[in-house]
Amino acid sequence: MSSQSSNALESDPGVEQPPVEHTADVAKSLASSVPPDALASDPGVEQPPIQAKAERTADVAISFVTPPRSVRVPCPGSRATFSSRETIYYKANDEAMYAVIRRYLNRIQWIQRMVWNNDTDAPQYKEYEQVTGLTITQGSDVTNGFNLGASYKGMSIGIDHSTRTFKSTETTETWKEIIKINVPPRSELIFYQKRFDFTDEIYFILDAWGHDHTIGIWGAFTPPTTKVTSVYIMAEEYYTRTGSLPEGPGAATADSVPWVQLPLERLKRDGTTKRAKNVLADMGL
Repeated sequence: MSSQSSNALESDPGVEQPPVEHTADVAKSLASSVPPDALASDPGVEQPPIQAKAERTADVAISFVTPPRSVRVPCPGSRATFSSRETIYYKANDEAMYAVIRRYLNRIQWIQRMVWNNDTDAPQYKEYEQVTGLTITQGSDVTNGFNLGASYKGMSIGIDHSTRTFKSTETTETWKEIIKINVPPRSELIFYQKRFDFTDEIYFILDAWGHDHTIGIWGAFTPPTTKVTSVYIMAEEYYTRTGSLPEGPGAATADSVPWVQLPLERLKRDGTTKRAKNVLADMGL
């Protein structure tokens, strides 16, 4: 009855973090690698220590040569990027219930967060408070059964031949940081933040009477009872420039992973235990 996962995950209660101040000043050593319309640090390029908070990913790195599309989608479509088995409850020598997650990456977006004009004849610093974290936009009552956000913490997915790992400050906590951007005279600043959109298909296993059983629907063994959730993560990556990003969608490559398999033995939902029925009902099923 042990919990299995393709990534090592742990539960972490959300903790509000104090703002952290960072400065993005490209007037220094970045001049040789930054195009004329870029104003602040792009997280795909090695930056001075003050910009170390930004994540470095392959799709951002190439954006200094070719600006990234505002929306990028996996090719040929949503990709199965993660799968795990999460414990809902466990009672030794009695029963346990698990959730099997099949996670799809739907799109990666650069979300415009701020536009600001420096109308003076001198460089100006502009501050922006960036907030990272996870939001469930569909099926949020799943959290009445288990901590879905914790399954994202530490999750690694393959994107564009590199690995992206999601931190607690992007999943189980809310993180705020003050970013200072040096804006040249008579220029416009547009600030973008990266967002990842996912869909989770969640199935349920009841360990009772000495066996694991996939839980079916009322009155039937198949199809399995399924909860669908939609989640987005506002990530730590940010990007600034003097003009809008090209319209999407652009293409992204994402690695597929094998699913955690469901038990072959099945139970009709009405044949499950009282506790299992109550948990499913609490999750809106």
